[in-house]
Amino acid sequence: MTALDIVFFGGTGDLCLRKLMPALYFLYRDGKLPMGSRVLGLSRGHVSRADYQDQVLEKLELYLAEKYDGEVGRTFAALLDYRELDIPDQKSWATLKDYLAPVGTREIIYYMAVPPTLFGTVCAQLKQHDLNPINSRLVVEKPLGEDEQSAEAVNDILSTSFEESQIYRIDHYLGKEAVQNILPFRFANRMMEAIWNRDHIDHVEITVAETVGVEGRAAFLDRAGILRDMIQNHLMQVLCFVAMDAPTDGSADSIRDQKVRVVDALRPVTLDNIHDHVVRAQYGPGNAQPGYRQEIADQDIAGTGETYVAVKALIDSERWQGVPFYLRTGKRLSARYAEVVVTFKAPESTAYAGAPANRIIIGLQPDMTISCSMAMKQVLKSADDLGHHNFTADMLAGETARTPDAYEKLLGDVMQGNQAYFVRHDEIIASWKWIDGIRKAWDAADLPLHSYEAGSMGPEASDALLAVDGHTWYSKEKEI
Repeated sequence: MTALDIVFFGGTGDLCLRKLMPALYFLYRDGKLPMGSRVLGLSRGHVSRADYQDQVLEKLELYLAEKYDGEVGRTFAALLDYRELDIPDQKSWATLKDYLAPVGTREIIYYMAVPPTLFGTVCAQLKQHDLNPINSRLVVEKPLGEDEQSAEAVNDILSTSFEESQIYRIDHYLGKEAVQNILPFRFANRMMEAIWNRDHIDHVEITVAETVGVEGRAAFLDRAGILRDMIQNHLMQVLCFVAMDAPTDGSADSIRDQKVRVVDALRPVTLDNIHDHVVRAQYGPGNAQPGYRQEIADQDIAGTGETYVAVKALIDSERWQGVPFYLRTGKRLSARYAEVVVTFKAPESTAYAGAPANRIIIGLQPDMTISCSMAMKQVLKSADDLGHHNFTADMLAGETARTPDAYEKLLGDVMQGNQAYFVRHDEIIASWKWIDGIRKAWDAADLPLHSYEAGSMGPEASDALLAVDGHTWYSKEKEI
């Protein structure tokens, strides 16, 4: 890779200082930041270069703790510069143009660490001042709209100044090691790919559970809800990796083409079937924790947003016809974890009809593991006395190296021009169409907003969603 310029809009904000600078620090430390590269922070504040460098080093030491090396930090800081920029002010853009001059001789990465409301102004200014050469790249964060219409509007803004090949839409879940391992686990192992279909798999569960409440995002989450905040992006990305067909090659577009096909094949949730496919809920007080409405009592918020959603998704494709995918996510739950549970069909032999179900459990966080649950005879018992035996592979077993943060991996991909783990526009629009259909149906049906105790695993209605099909949510504790 050749030297490049990395420009952070919102260079003094929390995202930049907490996530992006530590990611760049490690890329620099590990020799993955090209020699001669420059890093520029932009914001409205009047800050000297030296003060900005000190601010970044202070945050690195705070956030990285024992992983921080002061000597590496000081040499990394030498790459940092700062410019004051008032985004709406035409005149202040001259300072950025002077810094990048002559524009186009070096690759440029623009990172939008600012609210989406500023995307349009930034893109327009970059285009107007000829700061968008073909060798520049634009990185944007979610939320990329709150429905199909607004997502299209955001894309219209981005595409007026940049080609699709220049736009990198970040979903940090795609930077997780365990998520990126799903595809090789499936397609590099013939025994897995041979059974990864409706003939052998009974159902799939995808869970992202959080113990925190709404915290400082209450206003947004009450308006958008957890369906749009989590299902539309994070869980949808995992669903696509679990359900997609094999890409024709390892290229970014080959992978992303298959993901779009999964989303396009999702059966619509309508007014006629909404009650059989979706449960929404909001946490109340419990387990010495406050309820949602108590937390937002002093804020001017309606208090109608859902903090928990469970969805039964069906994929109308040859591979998955008839196999339910259960998605659930919520806040103030009893544990923080993310996992995929693939449950296989019962054995065909009637002699072992009562055998415990075979499962593959892919742990995404906090542990990165893959477990295989098999039915085996219990030692010193009869041949028909079967129990669960788990074989677990720790993805980090034997590894002494630090596991890169998701932002570190994704920034590294941006520098290399690899879009495989970034979301393409057509996938975003397809997923919003499906989500919008759910929202429209639950509004028309006046879908109940159930309640669940803070510190539990969600409402009873979520269990009932699976019980209709004869299933229960997987629980390691219950299995043991």
